[in-house]
Amino acid sequence: MDCISTRIPYRQANHFSKIILDYLDHAEDLKSFYTHPPSLQGIQKAIGNRQGFMNRKILTQELRKQYANDVTEAVQKNMESLLLQNTFTITTAHQPNIFTGPLYFIYKILHAVKLAEYCKASLPQYNFVPVYYMGSEDADLEELGHIYLAGQKIEWKTKQTGAVGRMKVDKEFIKLVEGISGQLAVLPFGNEIISLINACYQEGVLIQDATFKLVNALFGHHGLIVLIPDSPGLKKLATKIFEDDLLNETPSVIVEQTANRLHAAGYKLQANPR
Repeated sequence: MDCISTRIPYRQANHFSKIILDYLDHAEDLKSFYTHPPSLQGIQKAIGNRQGFMNRKILTQELRKQYANDVTEAVQKNMESLLLQNTFTITTAHQPNIFTGPLYFIYKILHAVKLAEYCKASLPQYNFVPVYYMGSEDADLEELGHIYLAGQKIEWKTKQTGAVGRMKVDKEFIKLVEGISGQLAVLPFGNEIISLINACYQEGVLIQDATFKLVNALFGHHGLIVLIPDSPGLKKLATKIFEDDLLNETPSVIVEQTANRLHAAGYKLQANPR
């Protein structure tokens, strides 16, 4: 039997916010908030503006450290290509939710992988590398420390505080793994998932390192690069930005002005950063 796929417009899905729908539709009210439209032409213009933007040498050095013990051939190839001036990244970002957390964690990464493939096919004169940027310094354990399995909320009860990525897999976490193993075992590929989780989330391992290992195991063969930004070498590149933030609060002023403009244009604010 032949399978027929049907394309459904985003607006008919009744799932996306007004700001996302207007962005995809190139609505006039939003055009002043971004430089490049979400199109191939927009990507081409963005490429022109990103020439010489990043320190490729230091980025590659830090990635080699992170991948010292576990790198696929596809990831190795993409890391080396980052040294080339005609290589650009397609980046998605998310915090290190335990066991990857919500399903869109996976969807975001898959979209980055597929978009990199599309861009390479459409613009063969460039290389495109999919990147997962891990927000490992997020301290909101209430958001990152639980999953829903078969409608049941499963929560990590730990006394650790601070950045979730720097927390360690403890005995309470191991109890979580043991608890979900029985539920997963009866599902398709359940035993494979359990084995992978056990290999990644071992007692004493940092959550950011466990997440790194898990995502690399799932997507490393696609060439996805996982970047943990919690690194002195990478942070040193942003010293001037940190200084400006601490002394002048410039980012806060910019964000507040933008938030006010969005609100005035009739869009709901999803976050109010300090």
